[in-house]
Amino acid sequence: MISKTEIQNQIIQAVETVRRTNPLAGSITNSVTINFVANAQLAVGGAAAMVYLPDEGEFLAKAGGATYINVGTLMPIYEETLPHTAKTLHEAGKPWVIDPVAIGIGSLRTDLLQQFKAYKPAVIRGNASEVIALPVEIGWRRQ
Repeated sequence: MISKTEIQNQIIQAVETVRRTNPLAGSITNSVTINFVANAQLAVGGAAAMVYLPDEGEFLAKAGGATYINVGTLMPIYEETLPHTAKTLHEAGKPWVIDPVAIGIGSLRTDLLQQFKAYKPAVIRGNASEVIALPVEIGWRRQ
């Protein structure tokens, strides 16, 4: 098991790396958290960019180091943007985070989350009920 000191040292190292490299981390996030996400990225020394359109999502997936996708506030354009972005990230071998907000409500949200399974996010960031619901609602299983 990793010790508290080792975790703290890894966090310090990660922050130092971010401040030194100023990586671009693209986001497709919900309207409630957009300012919080951008400010958090900037506060640790990263470069933030938020997009909505399919070609912009693909561009950021290629240009950035990692991408955060939050499905909390879906717009119709996301039906095209999100799968294209996730596919581009997967093909480029780039890490990405999925936040499956409100999983199980609405067919668009469910369809998108089912498509994401094939593109293997590096991190699933969700509350307990969302993470528990992934295998139940979407059929995600730990591999």
